[in-house]
Amino acid sequence: MLVDLHVHLRGTLIRETILSLAERNGADVPDAAHLAGRYGWHDFESFLRAYDLVTSVVRSAADLEEVACSYLRRCAAIGGAYVEFMLSPPDLARTGVPFHDQLRALQSAAERASEQWGIYSSLIATAVRHLGPEAAVQAARMATSVRADILVGFGLTGNENVHSANEFTEAFHIARSEGLRATAHAGEHRPAETIIEAIDALRLDRVGHGVRAIESPDVTRQLADAQIPLEICLGSNLALGLYPSVAKHPIRSLTDAGCAIVLGTDDPGFFNTDLRLEYERAERMGPPLTRDTISATAIEAAFCDHETKARLRARLQDRTISAV
Repeated sequence: MLVDLHVHLRGTLIRETILSLAERNGADVPDAAHLAGRYGWHDFESFLRAYDLVTSVVRSAADLEEVACSYLRRCAAIGGAYVEFMLSPPDLARTGVPFHDQLRALQSAAERASEQWGIYSSLIATAVRHLGPEAAVQAARMATSVRADILVGFGLTGNENVHSANEFTEAFHIARSEGLRATAHAGEHRPAETIIEAIDALRLDRVGHGVRAIESPDVTRQLADAQIPLEICLGSNLALGLYPSVAKHPIRSLTDAGCAIVLGTDDPGFFNTDLRLEYERAERMGPPLTRDTISATAIEAAFCDHETKARLRARLQDRTISAV
């Protein structure tokens, strides 16, 4: 069984769905964006532009439910058991879809996926870093304005090179005061020290990416001592050119240093990856980066409720016993 703890919901879009939603909603998505390899982007800045363009086809709660169901169905077919989606509440709110309607759509998708395909899912509401601290506070207030079982966390995404983590303390205080767990992108494009800054300022339970921790023995030691999981996205790191190959990726070194490692697909529609590929890439590095070990760490790191964790542990145990 496989667990995806770092995936942007709209980043799961596949061409078939893009074309269907574009036609339904009258959205203009140039052929260069949806037909070109990786949707036409070539570096991080162009990826952000391509992402905004392609994902603009999602304009309603029904669209959101369709995208979530599509990914959960595909993920379950390759062994996925649990997914934590990331979604910024204000994005669709700006097109007239209230957050409570977004949540209702995702709850419906989660229930269908659980019943039909045996895969569970939750939601992490996010703020977009490059939109600034005020927008993050708006996102946090929106996220905490509605109670829903599916909503389990709050996160910070977007361009890591814009704004420092300590500018977002108010937004995270709002989210955490309502019981939401916390994660944030850090140490993907900026130095290792910014990971600790983000953890301290935002009181993070997990770190999105965090791969540059390996550049600082002190940061690596602090992460290992605290056992704050790193959400590693190998396919994303390779596609964006952070590392030339899995062999050159620091995932094994971070593991050997004692860091807690979980996996995510990030934006699989844009990076030509899926959850099985992510696990296979990690397993190439050898023990202890095995499927069962990574999944066991991910279950404990997940933000879902105790009942869901118990079900996932039981499923993992059954898989382990049947493999003996």
